[in-house]
Amino acid sequence: MSIIEFSNVSLTMPRTKRRQGSGRKHRLRRFAGETSRTMVPVLENVSFTINKGDSVAIVCGKPLLRTSLIRLAAGTLIPDSGSVTSTERVVPMIAIARAMGISFTIRQNAYLVGGLLGMSAEELTEKLPAIIEFADLSNYLDRHLRGAPASARQRLAWSIAMAVEADVYAIDQMLVVGELEFRQKCWSAVDTLRENGATFLVSSDGAKQYRRFCDRALYLEQGALIADTTVPQALVLARTARRGPRGD
Repeated sequence: MSIIEFSNVSLTMPRTKRRQGSGRKHRLRRFAGETSRTMVPVLENVSFTINKGDSVAIVCGKPLLRTSLIRLAAGTLIPDSGSVTSTERVVPMIAIARAMGISFTIRQNAYLVGGLLGMSAEELTEKLPAIIEFADLSNYLDRHLRGAPASARQRLAWSIAMAVEADVYAIDQMLVVGELEFRQKCWSAVDTLRENGATFLVSSDGAKQYRRFCDRALYLEQGALIADTTVPQALVLARTARRGPRGD
């Protein structure tokens, strides 16, 4: 059963550079902070389907491409051409910890992030005790985030995202977070969700996470989908691309 479908998706993104060149005019422009802006291709005519229960790794050497694909799948980014459709709600676990404010309490930040992920105030009130308990932040609920442990931001964001109880998770660098003990709790939670039929699309710098969790991989290069394959094969393709062609 298809959950997410990319059909001939193309995307360009802006790239900003400081002014280059020699001479007084260019030096003045750089001193003033003037920049040039160009549009660069990120994806070109990419098509694939994610099925219910899949755990899919996005393997690519360019973080911008991986993150853009995750955002497209979650609906927080619109393609220039082609279409992205989903039949289920997709939770975008994409830099959500950055939305928190250090001058807000843990409780206030929970309502802020939960609201951004589509949870109602009533739903958050009901689920807050379990969220805080899972995040190991019961002693900090009404303290400001700046006074909480260093990993509190990530632990809270992760726990809130899991509490949404969606059928599909689009995850950028947040499959598991925190210290070793908390990471083990995260693994137990995502393994249970996967066993219950949840679908995952994962972007990560960690090959170990891919091998541990994903049963399928999309390997992309220069904006194109090169292979829809297994995780080991995709990682081999990525290593080969990094080494480059060998001379005779």
